[in-house]
Amino acid sequence: MKKVLLSVLFLVSISTITSCKKSYSCVCVTSYTDDNGDPQTLLVNSPLSEKMKEKQASSSCDATETQMNSVNADLNADPTGPYEDIATICDID
Repeated sequence: MKKVLLSVLFLVSISTITSCKKSYSCVCVTSYTDDNGDPQTLLVNSPLSEKMKEKQASSSCDATETQMNSVNADLNADPTGPYEDIATICDID
């Protein structure tokens, strides 16, 4: 019985240790309409710090999305710009 209990504890501790070291990246997809009226999509995959936990990585990625959409709003407001309907969606991977 002790061997089974120790084996289970060992497996749980190994899975806990490896889950803490999971790497996250922030994947952002930007869509827009080019000056020819054609829809375009741009995918950017940015690695995040390996020291981040999932909640921190998600928060960082959300902040990136907010910042990119702020820039997108400025670009969308420019009537002379070559692109229209610029929008970005980000999520952790």
